[in-house]
Amino acid sequence: KQQQQQQQQKQQQQQQQATAAAEQGAKQAAAQKAQQQEAQQRAAETASAEAKRQAEEEYRKRRMQEDAAYRRQQEQRQKMDEMADSADDSFKQFMKEEDGEDQMGDADYEDSANALAGAIGWNRKEIESKADNAVKQLTQAIGGKKVVQSLQGMMAGIR
Repeated sequence: KQQQQQQQQKQQQQQQQATAAAEQGAKQAAAQKAQQQEAQQRAAETASAEAKRQAEEEYRKRRMQEDAAYRRQQEQRQKMDEMADSADDSFKQFMKEEDGEDQMGDADYEDSANALAGAIGWNRKEIESKADNAVKQLTQAIGGKKVVQSLQGMMAGIR
């Protein structure tokens, strides 16, 4: 009987040791699995953060390129406007050199011009307005803003 009891005790101890070993192995496996999951989560977070950083960097680069292109376009437009404005100066220069234009407002000139207009029967203000308009249209056609802009547009198309 005693041998049987010893054997049963031995078997119980072996079973307890096996159970303890199995529990220990299960705990270690669970711990390893948890560590793996944590590592995978950290890797996913790191990859996500890196992807976000790269996307932000790409956005910044694209935005800088767009801003630079916009500034170049504005500078080019400003240069074109300056060139076109200088073409308007041709009309102003012509009118400065026009006979009698510098004398407008002079009392003697005004009296003489009114007397001539009255003698001929013309409306002086209407005639001068039409003459100024015709001169302006002619100078604009020759070197005006529209022509300069058209030429600049054609030249931009060639580039």
